[in-house]
Amino acid sequence: MCVNPASPAGSDSEHIIPPPPGIHFRVMKAADIPEVRTLHASLLPVQYPLTFFIQLLLQPRYLCVLATHEDSVIAFASAAIDPSHGTARPERGNSSSARISLLTLGVQPIHRRQGIGRALVHDVARRLRASSCRNESQSEPSSAEDVRHGYSTVLVQAEVAHSNTAGKFFYSRLGMDAEPRSECHMLQVGLKTPTCIVAGLLCV
Repeated sequence: MCVNPASPAGSDSEHIIPPPPGIHFRVMKAADIPEVRTLHASLLPVQYPLTFFIQLLLQPRYLCVLATHEDSVIAFASAAIDPSHGTARPERGNSSSARISLLTLGVQPIHRRQGIGRALVHDVARRLRASSCRNESQSEPSSAEDVRHGYSTVLVQAEVAHSNTAGKFFYSRLGMDAEPRSECHMLQVGLKTPTCIVAGLLCV
């Protein structure tokens, strides 16, 4: 069983992390691309091409979730789900877990330290997993306990720069540990700085 570190163990809502008051989550639309692309450029060291954002809109296994405040986009999380599934390593404790690669994540500085980033990671993983299950005619939950509590276990991966101490600490609080570099399955665009892969099981 996976436990959300932000909730008391055993709570029925421990696998759902709501956004803070006044913050709303929604899926990115075509009209959002200019604003979201500008926000990416201001928060991330990589300049993502327009085709990256179009892919997030058009490809079924890709998704971008936005956090908004007073109708302005203040944060984002984009991710992709591995269509093959069943790729989680046995030592992670669940060989049937879906694998989700977190592609980009960013929160405006003025809105940080409110739990928005953590909630976005869970939200985009939950939406991708739910969408994948709807598209699989023979999809089954990973355990009877999952049926009872209504959550799924997913293996989430992210690529983070070695120099990004704050980023590595953020992911460690989600239970995402460092992975061998050879196990990277993520899409990365033009990142030149040395990176590491972090991964962990989340319940969504």
